[in-house]
Amino acid sequence: MIKNFADKFLKLTIIFGCCSYAFAMSAYDEGIDYEIISDKHAFADTRKIEVIEFFWFGCPHCKNFYPSLSRWADQLDDEVEFRKYHVPFREINHQKLFFTLKKMNLDKDVVPRVFIAMQNKRLPLKNFLDILFWVEEQGIDSKEFEKNWNSKEVRNSMDLATKLMGEFKITGVPQLVVDGVYRTGPSMVGGSHRKAIKVLDFLIDKRRSN
Repeated sequence: MIKNFADKFLKLTIIFGCCSYAFAMSAYDEGIDYEIISDKHAFADTRKIEVIEFFWFGCPHCKNFYPSLSRWADQLDDEVEFRKYHVPFREINHQKLFFTLKKMNLDKDVVPRVFIAMQNKRLPLKNFLDILFWVEEQGIDSKEFEKNWNSKEVRNSMDLATKLMGEFKITGVPQLVVDGVYRTGPSMVGGSHRKAIKVLDFLIDKRRSN
């Protein structure tokens, strides 16, 4: 009797284990939680799995997503690289501001301040003089900022971001692209930041297994 009970328990364990595995594999659905991107694009294939976030300083959803996404990105292992690309929505100088800060290695420190300035304090930061005045208020060297603002590297970064935005068919923000293969974002999962990050982990694992 004990042997029969043990056999039945083992069978149930296997059944539930298989069901749990199947549920985990199908927890997120193509066409609902994420989309497959056409392979006809100029994304540079690298040894690392690359995750790109497309965002805009004027987007409230991007501002709200920023803290949890940043915490997630800081915990990624060496096989995954996270990038942020500002889109050229409305004001091209917003995009230029981001890539200038990035070139100066100030993006992590100053990006949250830009969100607050534009969305909480209602500073448009549209023209260069307004941006330069604001930058000086943040304690950033204005001459160094202007030199980077006018650099070829910043221009090239803007061109690449704009090109990939078109090729990945980014029509809203925030949206994320995983390794040039999958597109997802909070808007595809009911606005849940937690679920959006879980989908990112799921898609990264899919790329690891390929």
